Amino acid sequence: MLILIFLCLFPAYLSARNVNDIAGDTFEEVSGKGLEIHTNPAGVHVLINGVDEGYTPVDLEDIVPGVHYIKLSLQGYKDREFMVTVFNTSRLIISIEMEELRGLAQVVIQKAPGSPEALPLEPQIFSSIIQGIQDPVTHNHDSTTLLSLPVGYNTIRVRAFGWDDASVTVLVNQHTTVTANIVMRPAKLKLDNASQSRRKLNPLNPGNLGRTDFRFEVSAPGTGTIVILDQDRTAVFSRKLDQFNTWVQQITWNGRDFDGNLVPQGIYTVIIEAMNPEETVSLELETEIDYSIRIFPLSIESGIAGMLLAPMPHVLPAGSYQINANLLFGNFRSSQHSREEVFAFGFPFKLNMRISPLDQFELTTTFNINPYIENRTGWGVSGSAKYNILNGTGSVPLALSAGASYSWASKTGDYPLSPGKGTGLYTPLSLELSNFSIVFCPAAFWYGFSGFVPKLLLSGGVLYRGSWLTGGISARSELGFSHGSTRFLAGAEAQFFPPPSNLVYSIFSGIWTQDDKIGAYGGIGFGVIY
Repeated sequence: MLILIFLCLFPAYLSARNVNDIAGDTFEEVSGKGLEIHTNPAGVHVLINGVDEGYTPVDLEDIVPGVHYIKLSLQGYKDREFMVTVFNTSRLIISIEMEELRGLAQVVIQKAPGSPEALPLEPQIFSSIIQGIQDPVTHNHDSTTLLSLPVGYNTIRVRAFGWDDASVTVLVNQHTTVTANIVMRPAKLKLDNASQSRRKLNPLNPGNLGRTDFRFEVSAPGTGTIVILDQDRTAVFSRKLDQFNTWVQQITWNGRDFDGNLVPQGIYTVIIEAMNPEETVSLELETEIDYSIRIFPLSIESGIAGMLLAPMPHVLPAGSYQINANLLFGNFRSSQHSREEVFAFGFPFKLNMRISPLDQFELTTTFNINPYIENRTGWGVSGSAKYNILNGTGSVPLALSAGASYSWASKTGDYPLSPGKGTGLYTPLSLELSNFSIVFCPAAFWYGFSGFVPKLLLSGGVLYRGSWLTGGISARSELGFSHGSTRFLAGAEAQFFPPPSNLVYSIFSGIWTQDDKIGAYGGIGFGVIY
């Protein structure tokens, strides 16, 4: 709605947005008066009866009815000239597709003298244009490659695996064909742009969550190896790489040794080596095996990551994220302290994201829409931050975090499973027992100026963590001291993330009570975790 209002107030933006939709010439009469001229591309110079009217889009409401001569011109495009008749009983809207001036460039690609005959030359041709880079054209060895290019200076670049990039700038004109001669020289073997999908990994995590992908670029054909050394510089894993026949290479390591056994926790050196008959090059990376890193999906229904109704102290490792969308159904009552407002049956939708930009620190954000059947639709947004103090892997199996959240919503936009709109402070604590987490989280929640005495939130539950699923039960009690309203919610949930994909499937259900009211809810969700 806000976007529509903005475009109504500033119609020029609407014209600019739709300029690429113009395909061919159209002349349309609509109700109103005056003349509009739109072009693709925009910014075309407009002359009407020899008078300068600026650049498209042009909107002339006070133009005199009658016959008018219009000329459109833009450098690099053919001029357009035509006559139109404007009436005082209608508005004329003109849309013109400008025709670009183009010429031909003949591209001749040759090997430099002395180049190895056995080295294949399969070049791709790129040409620079005003709007960006044209899609590559594969060179035909049996004939000259002919390119249709805009009139003016164009840079033609040729790239082929095993050869240095080469380019030439030519002046293209409309009437003659220009020739671009490009000489290709063999490339020296180089390793470059090395990266890894995870610097820290836990091989016990399922599928893609428990491995790292090493990516690097090579410049020429050859073979290679990858060797992984422990802290004593002893090789624990090695593998011969496939023959290089393109620039980008990838190899995956799952944290296991030659015999398929898990390697000990620690920092490992990764040596990637490439070689051909003329030379050998190598590079090094570091990867850390950390068995305390557990990547598994959590619910964000309560506004801060955890179980369905109980925030948890766990955070994602740095660089990881989770995105999911949930559809809720049931009958709900407002989570605010008002006793009168009761929401009818509906299907609230919520989009969630949690991400860890730094070690031990996690951010979440949510957006929800509440399309209630017997009431007007509401919407809301929220965000939270959580810092992990204890991760539960030490001698004392306790995990502890401190977090804060803020949420805003329209009149009927409170998400039914969240405490409502306002600010919350949380201290989630859990006892880590093998694959189980026993969670307890006290929190204080303020509703802003509607009450300075916070509502007390007491939540807890038990979560089971498997290799490809999590499931548990949780509950939350909301005690409103200043208004005397108490709400209680309970729920069960299960989240499936079967390897090797990064997809997450969720189901959940539960009940709620508030004062003398009671209701039930259920929901499904879908997302990704990395």
